[in-house]
Amino acid sequence: MKTQQISNWDKTVHAPFRKVVKFDLICMGIGAMIGMGAGAYLVASNLLG
Repeated sequence: MKTQQISNWDKTVHAPFRKVVKFDLICMGIGAMIGMGAGAYLVASNLLG
């Protein structure tokens, strides 16, 4: 029973590691773009207001 759990854990964790890294990088890029957009909006609203 223990070996089955370990093999399932290995399949779940180690197999899609590159996909997880790609997904994290894409999410960080999207987050950076959203953050820059929100920052630019705040700066513009403070300068205009």
